Amino acid sequence: MIDRQVLIKQYGQFIDADGVFIKTMDQLYHADLYFELQVTEFLTPDLSYIFEQIIKSHTDLGVVKWGVFNLPERVKLVFLPEFVEVPQMETYLTLLDIKYNQKFNQLEHKDALGALMALGIKRSKLGDIVVYDGGFQVVVEKSLSDYFLSSVDKIGRAGVSIHMIPTTEAKEKVEKTKEVSGTVKSIRLDSIVALCFSISRTDSQKLIESDMVKVNHVVISRTDFVPKDQDMISVRGYGRFTIKEILGVTKKDRIRIVLSLMAR
Repeated sequence: MIDRQVLIKQYGQFIDADGVFIKTMDQLYHADLYFELQVTEFLTPDLSYIFEQIIKSHTDLGVVKWGVFNLPERVKLVFLPEFVEVPQMETYLTLLDIKYNQKFNQLEHKDALGALMALGIKRSKLGDIVVYDGGFQVVVEKSLSDYFLSSVDKIGRAGVSIHMIPTTEAKEKVEKTKEVSGTVKSIRLDSIVALCFSISRTDSQKLIESDMVKVNHVVISRTDFVPKDQDMISVRGYGRFTIKEILGVTKKDRIRIVLSLMAR
């Protein structure tokens, strides 16, 4: 059985003002203690990653991730005791399609998010939002779907139509990236961050020491931390990237590396 208080103390850096971390920890505790299936709210990437690690390290529970879109960021986790079947995803979430006249308006992700949150909805009740030409698709809590359908008729100055659609009709989520390549003296976090964003090692070290850098959604404050191939690194205020390939050592004993920087 997990020790709730010990885990809260160990992962205290993830406690948030909205109480999502504590609520999710309570759900995990109940799933582990009472063998009850639990479905979380939509979790940020760092929270979903941390709870998956906790489950693997401290429980015998299974875990399923629901995000609807490919490459999901905000997901629901399902904590599954042994012999409990995975429920239908559509029982807990809904996919909404929002269309507008693109001839007169050009809306962005922030416009859709702002309009939905202006209804008094917490961010943890919303999953990912995918933008396409003339519309958006957004994953929401099933219990709130009727509220959205009856309340959303405008985003910014644009009139919109909103409909519930099957999750099988989810648009493909495409991330725009560009390659950044170069050489570093060693595979250290400060060196790689400096290379990716064309900043000095000193500035890179300041960012890391100020807890502004995450590796796989976890804050890393050690400048000499050694990330691995395919690790995702995010730097607050700069963006995020993955280590795409480590190619080997040059004649001058420097390591050639290729990074994949995600467009902002």
